[in-house]
Amino acid sequence: MSSKQLLRVYTYVIALLLYIPIAFMVVSSFNSSPYIGVWEGFTTYWYQLLLRDSEAHIALVNSLTIAIVSSTLSVSTALLAALQIRGRRLTAVDALVYPPIVMPEVAEAVALFLAFTYLGVEKGWLTVMLGHTAFNLAFAYVTLTVSRVRFEELEDAARTLGAGRLQTFKDIILPLAMPGIVAALAITFLLSFTNFIKTLFTTGPGFYTLPILIWNRARRPGISEFASQNALNALATLVTLTALSIAVAYTAYMLRKAGR
Repeated sequence: MSSKQLLRVYTYVIALLLYIPIAFMVVSSFNSSPYIGVWEGFTTYWYQLLLRDSEAHIALVNSLTIAIVSSTLSVSTALLAALQIRGRRLTAVDALVYPPIVMPEVAEAVALFLAFTYLGVEKGWLTVMLGHTAFNLAFAYVTLTVSRVRFEELEDAARTLGAGRLQTFKDIILPLAMPGIVAALAITFLLSFTNFIKTLFTTGPGFYTLPILIWNRARRPGISEFASQNALNALATLVTLTALSIAVAYTAYMLRKAGR
């Protein structure tokens, strides 16, 4: 085998290791047996059960509203910061933004927990949303500053030719930055929608998102029909499909922008 073929085989093996557990989860969500590993036939019962799961409905609303608000705030704030950056040189803003990306998430989550506790803030929707935004802001900033560099010369040319700040932003900056904005929105929405660690440390009693609900039920399996193993598989499958759908939609958007 050549080195290229070995690399290809290695890539396929890693992909299998990543996706086999997901495939097993999806298949198990259609198993009529409530037990994992015991196949008793195909059924959609566990998905029908989710329609009657009021806790899952509340968790879905919480996850969606937090993800939408957090991604919107983080991308809007990052865009304002990116508009002030000229070229690829590092700035004091970069020194503040990059550490949250490489910092262990649990350390940042503990810091947020201590800060909210010290301030006496009641933990719930607001604290979770702020925690997600603090984390998402760094990813949005990096995504937007990379795309920002590409159209600085066009912006300068428009200003030289007499365009005002508002016209330059509307006709030059915004259209050219739109792929970066869409990418930042997709990334930050998914990071927030699927986040567990930061949510666990910033939530309060009685407030939960889908990842928290799945974890609560997984650590106490069988306490109710909703917490049965294949019911959890169905719920986790829907969360996974939501994330994959957004990723596929973004890929389709970028391919269309590229004319492919």
